[in-house]
Amino acid sequence: MSMEIEDQELLDGFLTETTELLEKLDDDLVTLEKTTGDTELLNRIFRSIHTVKGASSFLGFELLVKVTHKTEDVLNRLRKGELVVTPEIMDVILESVDLVKILVSDIKANDIKEREIDGTIEKLIPLLSSSVTDGGSAPEAAPPPQAETATATPAAGETKPEAEPQSDAISPQPPKAATVAPPPQPVVKAVESKGEDLSDNTTVRVDVKRLDDLMNQVGELVLERNRMIQLNSNYQGEVNQESFSEDFNKLTKRLNFVTSELQMQVLKMRMIPVEKVFKKFPRIVRNLARDLGKEVDLQLMGEETELDRSVVDEIGDPLIHLIRNAMDHGLETPDERLAAGKSKMGTLILAAAHEGNQIIISIKDDGKGLDPDKIGRKALEKGLITDDQLASMMPREILDLIFLPGFSTKEKASDLSGRGVGMDVVRTNIKKLNGIIDIKSELGKGSEFILKLPLTLAIIQSLLVEVEGEIYSIPLSAVMETLRVDQREFHTIGGKEMLKLREIVLPLVRLERVFGVSRKMDTDSACYVVVVGVGEKRVGLIVTRLLGQQEVAIKSLGKYLANLPGIAGSTILGDGSVALIVDPVSLVEGNDGASTGRIAA
Repeated sequence: MSMEIEDQELLDGFLTETTELLEKLDDDLVTLEKTTGDTELLNRIFRSIHTVKGASSFLGFELLVKVTHKTEDVLNRLRKGELVVTPEIMDVILESVDLVKILVSDIKANDIKEREIDGTIEKLIPLLSSSVTDGGSAPEAAPPPQAETATATPAAGETKPEAEPQSDAISPQPPKAATVAPPPQPVVKAVESKGEDLSDNTTVRVDVKRLDDLMNQVGELVLERNRMIQLNSNYQGEVNQESFSEDFNKLTKRLNFVTSELQMQVLKMRMIPVEKVFKKFPRIVRNLARDLGKEVDLQLMGEETELDRSVVDEIGDPLIHLIRNAMDHGLETPDERLAAGKSKMGTLILAAAHEGNQIIISIKDDGKGLDPDKIGRKALEKGLITDDQLASMMPREILDLIFLPGFSTKEKASDLSGRGVGMDVVRTNIKKLNGIIDIKSELGKGSEFILKLPLTLAIIQSLLVEVEGEIYSIPLSAVMETLRVDQREFHTIGGKEMLKLREIVLPLVRLERVFGVSRKMDTDSACYVVVVGVGEKRVGLIVTRLLGQQEVAIKSLGKYLANLPGIAGSTILGDGSVALIVDPVSLVEGNDGASTGRIAA
């Protein structure tokens, strides 16, 4: 192995381990601020910084060594009881960790530059004075001379000994420090080392057991392939047709089973805990609470829930918007809560759970809740709806107005919210994931935003339907029920077809009109109606025939056909033909009559 390749492996190992350590640090530091007596947690934080410092020194990243060295010294004083954790001290430590993230980002992007680090180090130095006690301030001290004179990146064939002093008796990093294991803690399966999107290249670390399971299934597939080859060979010669048919039937069932198992194992390899996203939020909530003058108890639930990496990568921003919204609009100030008979500390619950082939993520607060009357008035003032539209809306529909572009109930815009952007972006991003967002709210008691997302964006359960000779796939997660109906039962209201379904009036959409398919069906003949739902809204899709349920792989239509209305992608059927995948969300949202109305008694 050449020295250049070895250096690159050292660097890759350093970036992988450092990214994982930094992802956990924010959560650990915010937890430490609440539980200052947790010695084990403090030691883990110290070891994380110490590991980053040692590996950085070995690889010659001078700026990173300087920042982590000073941060480590402050943490060491906290460990020894010479300092007490306060919000002010934690602000400085968090700022230094943010700077470390920036420096690591530069390294991963192969764009090492001279960053300004003196400002952060000057905030750390007073905390190192021997006169500092109980987290108080101290006169600024001059930094000790730096013994580390390594260049930003090591030359091929060179090693960089660690020359700067250690904070305690922990031995310096040995050679190959860049690949040192992280501090003792439970191993998170299938942890993605991409971190803070530091590059386009992604490396996924997978639990060895999952690789073993995958290899076992591949072995089973090889056996079935050999069996298929043998059957084909028998078919070429003289063979008992009845025996062949029975053997082929067995092979088909076995192949189906093994393929399903193999598919599940590959899917599991792409799955990572939603904790990867959740662990960012304690830090965000802490900072927002301080800025807003509010006291907030953030509770995380279901962090071990796993979903596809591609989904994890996309839900971070929508969740940040929803958490900011709950902090700013939902939760009251301590004085307001006490006046309302509540505890002065608000509760914000972020939870995740599996439900069938979906993952449910909930953001729930015990704040003041959403006021439909106020939302309706604001929508009217901004010209987003008309008086007639508002008068015909049910309270649940009025809540959905907060997702309209330009909507805000804030009287005055701030850096945090009130500019009329945010919630519409949330819904747009969730729709891109073929997901649904729903709202539950009770005035004076709080609100809950519920995201329903697919476990994976690659494979879905679908209902295959025929529309005038063409086959379409409808995601099964959106299908509420199917009906066989005589078209003479349809009614036209306001120029739109409707169907009386039990106690509601169901708006109907003819897929042949949406997709421009030539009509062959007689107007008085029977047809099928597929009822699809998004939140509380329902729409009936009129189709010719139901072909059955099938698991399909989603294929992109390419950038030129990416935004076709009503189409979410395509798939290839068993006979090799292509079927388009219907986008129920756009059909429901795009249908003015999608909100089912109650029939008066």
